[in-house]
Amino acid sequence: SQTGEIHPKQSCGYALFSPGATLGDGAAATLTLGAGAEGLIKGGFGAGADVSYLFYPEGGFDAGFGLFSPGVFYQFNRARKTVPFVTGGYSLAFRDGTFNLIHYGGGFNHWFNNHWGMRFEVRDHIQTRSAEYHLLQFRAACLFR
Repeated sequence: SQTGEIHPKQSCGYALFSPGATLGDGAAATLTLGAGAEGLIKGGFGAGADVSYLFYPEGGFDAGFGLFSPGVFYQFNRARKTVPFVTGGYSLAFRDGTFNLIHYGGGFNHWFNNHWGMRFEVRDHIQTRSAEYHLLQFRAACLFR
């Protein structure tokens, strides 16, 4: 529409690509590929989850692990084309074993029309046992509904 408004929907899916880095004893570049879905529960509050595969380009695609990340979010100005949000939740990293992380971040969704959009987000995962270790992601996603 000409006013820059869209029709707010209750849910969407997304496919994500994320360059990032692990930080702690040193730094290493990462890439993440994945998909997820989310839905509004009440007002701007909602919940979602994604599953992704994180790997280190230096070590190759085989040198990676899975991430399952359920969480909650709050969206601001949902009737506009550009919708800022904050998010947080739990992440389970898995490969041969598992380890627990918490994540938090924020960004915005930009809707081109009522069915397609893009997401840009910065997300930090922190190990629950060692808060000095971070997995920082700069997430870009294609949104669909």
